[in-house]
Amino acid sequence: KATHRIPRWKKPAIPLLTKAPGPETAATAEAVNPSVQPASVSMPPNTPVSPVASSPDPSTGVAAELTGTASMVLQAANDRAVAHETFLRVMDNLQSSMQQQLQLQQQLIQAALTGQPIPQVNPVALDTAPAEMPPTPTVSSQRSVLFNREQCFEFAVGSVARMLGPEFAEVDSYPTRVRLPDEPLQLVDRILEIDGVPRSMQSGRVVTEHDVLPGAWYLDGNRAPTCISVEAGQADLFLSGYLGIDFQHKGQAVYRLLDAVVTFHRDLPQPGETILYDIHIDHFFRQGDTWLFRFWFDGTINGKPFITMRKGCAGFFSEEELNAGKGIVHTRLDLMEQPGKKPDGSKPLVPMMIESYTDSQVDALRNGDLASCYGSAFRDLPLKHPLTLPGGRMKLVDRILELNPEGGRFGLGQIRGEADIHPDDWFLTCHFCDDHVMPGTLMYECCQHTMRILLMRMGWLAETEGAVWQPVPEIGNQLKCRGQVIESTQKVEYRITLKEVGYRPEPYAIADALMLADGKPIVEVINLSVMLTGTDQPSLEQMWASKQPTGIPVKAPIFDTDRITAFAVGKPSEAFGDRYRVFDEERRIARLPGPPFQFLDRITEIQATPWELKAGGVIEAQYDVPADAWYFGANRQPEMPFCVLLETALQPCGWLAAYLGSALTSDKDLAFRNLDGSAVQLKTVTPESGTLTTKVKITSVSQSGGMIIQSFDYEMVDAEGPVYRGDTVFGFFTRDALANQIGLRDTEPFRIDDPARKQGQTFNYPAQGPFPETKMRMINRISCYLPDGGDAGLGYIEGEMDVDPSAWFFKAHFYQDPVVPGSLGLESMLQCLKVVAADRWDVGPDTIFETIALKQKHQWSYRGQVVPDNSRVRVEAMITAVNDDYRMLTADGYLHVDGKTIYRMNDFTLKLK
Repeated sequence: KATHRIPRWKKPAIPLLTKAPGPETAATAEAVNPSVQPASVSMPPNTPVSPVASSPDPSTGVAAELTGTASMVLQAANDRAVAHETFLRVMDNLQSSMQQQLQLQQQLIQAALTGQPIPQVNPVALDTAPAEMPPTPTVSSQRSVLFNREQCFEFAVGSVARMLGPEFAEVDSYPTRVRLPDEPLQLVDRILEIDGVPRSMQSGRVVTEHDVLPGAWYLDGNRAPTCISVEAGQADLFLSGYLGIDFQHKGQAVYRLLDAVVTFHRDLPQPGETILYDIHIDHFFRQGDTWLFRFWFDGTINGKPFITMRKGCAGFFSEEELNAGKGIVHTRLDLMEQPGKKPDGSKPLVPMMIESYTDSQVDALRNGDLASCYGSAFRDLPLKHPLTLPGGRMKLVDRILELNPEGGRFGLGQIRGEADIHPDDWFLTCHFCDDHVMPGTLMYECCQHTMRILLMRMGWLAETEGAVWQPVPEIGNQLKCRGQVIESTQKVEYRITLKEVGYRPEPYAIADALMLADGKPIVEVINLSVMLTGTDQPSLEQMWASKQPTGIPVKAPIFDTDRITAFAVGKPSEAFGDRYRVFDEERRIARLPGPPFQFLDRITEIQATPWELKAGGVIEAQYDVPADAWYFGANRQPEMPFCVLLETALQPCGWLAAYLGSALTSDKDLAFRNLDGSAVQLKTVTPESGTLTTKVKITSVSQSGGMIIQSFDYEMVDAEGPVYRGDTVFGFFTRDALANQIGLRDTEPFRIDDPARKQGQTFNYPAQGPFPETKMRMINRISCYLPDGGDAGLGYIEGEMDVDPSAWFFKAHFYQDPVVPGSLGLESMLQCLKVVAADRWDVGPDTIFETIALKQKHQWSYRGQVVPDNSRVRVEAMITAVNDDYRMLTADGYLHVDGKTIYRMNDFTLKLK
């Protein structure tokens, strides 16, 4: 029944009073742009504030100030009624055809849901609709409609005067104005109600709807995704224009979202559902010359809560203000490490390690090819059509720069994704037609997609049918925008840091996200949440149990143990072919360690070109930990010694350097030496660990003065996940260069020359358990121990070792180039710490020393060598921290040979289990 009524927004009304801007508004503007200064406000509490006035404009005759008297308000209302005469005529036409439209819309709903042909529709001619924009059938509300979809498009890309009447004609002459987005991101299907006085710059309200249609371009898992569900509440743009914001900045400023907290209360909407948004602007306020407003909305589906947005703030900024913004600024507290939250006793579904994925790998993942992105562990999973990432317009992540399963300040994992930006990208050209900028809601979605890549790598997978990635209900997702992505932007980066993972029963995760534009942090999402509905923990565990064998499989080698051993102690040509035949007898080449110090069994993957010495090559190496390995007994400990762990990680670096042909770049024989490194141990290695797999990547290569310097990244994993990861630097040197090394420069060894040194204890190094046996013992005696010595007064210890030219390690490390392994030099420092720990806390034969303490980063440097001609090695360590609760020591140390300081180790730790 079409009956004419005056809409509520046309009725004469007393202008609503606005709230005085409080301190929080100043803080918001200042965070966006430091050049914007807070306005000076001085009034008693709860004092009503007069409506915001506009400046006089002689060309339009707009009053300089709106008063609160009824007579002036009525006069203004009459003027507005005359100005809207054209629009009322259109409304009469629209309402007279309402009954016909409702009937047609019901037919459209039925056709869309059943797949039947869409009935032919003779659209109602509207004199406000552009000729080139025919009406689009939609699922309509049963409520009265003030503005239909075509009229909303007019506000987006056409004339505001043709929608709101000649009173707004001046705005069409401005270089830019507040608009709704263009297709495909214009999501307001109809405007049902408006409360507020046009051009009043007071509070207001608008009610809109968005229909989720079958086959909609944005559907993800057959749901309207997060960004669409938020963006569809975009009519705060319309409402701010209706309330007169364009008359204030006159096209010299553009709209930007600043803050919002979004909370979902149910699942994402499905096709056939309509979302109703009740949007409120509470008040406008100024900070200097900048206009801002606070707003919020409630979104419902069938009258039930779906989404709420609170603490919304947006502003209108000039180009100068946007360029002057500092972006997201973090305090030291924001970056402080904190413990993450995960279920007790949870174990990884699939082994993980630091990885990166190319554009083609991410595209393969998007197409459902898990193994081409994640590796062989994801091959032959019992999934026909796994739910991954959407494509088309929703292709928002191009590549993954790094996935670190233990990264981030919460220690639960971090991922960094990247995307290229092009001036003609759809999300720029449609948002907005006269001000191309990436929507903040789409930035939110980019972060969610990157987060999903990490969670899928963790093993969170399900069939497309019945599974959905969506936000966790009742979690406030806080969005903060302090920059923009525009046509000149080249690249954006997404950094997602997990802070909580668990099951409810579906798997869920909460993270903090940071987005950067060309290196500048511009958007932050606190408590970004996502869950995978359609599965649960038992289902995931069952899926992986049916696929994943116990332990890491021993892969077919590309280079087997025999060839590796040939390179270590035999003929290099038997390992690498004829190009290295010259090193079989005529020349010497840098070797790998030989037995019993060889901890490399096979090379199983190679992504590098042989004989091309350049960065970027990657290999995968494996070492099978023997249950009865000699070093467990010699160290009198049930865990792999640090020196063996370090060698297992670094020996593949030497193999990769040889594979790339490093020795062939010089006509002189070169030796290979480790120079620097830093790492963290994440898990202990025991006789039950089985196979260790290490991935090594050469990250840089430089040559100068006959030397070659190479840098590497590495990560070691066992069947349950990461064990040890770090980075290191090696160098190739001539024999003359090694003989003339001067040691570490600018060092301050902890040598004690004052009388207090005479008080230090001296004794032979303990020979009984839990201290190492002779083969692993790198200290003969303690030459000075001061329990309260050192700069910090926490302890100082010094040990000595006599160099024995016949020692086993000279033969093993290296063939034709005998030198004490640097790893054994670092082990000697840890053996000194065992003495300090035994003195500080009671130990017995069965005490277990954790060396290095887990998750404690350590660093080392070598600038010299210990060779058979040397006489004495002296090692000293100063305790820098003691934790009696955890029985853990932290220390810095040096190693000297015959008076020359050649090794340094920082932040090395020992913990009693």
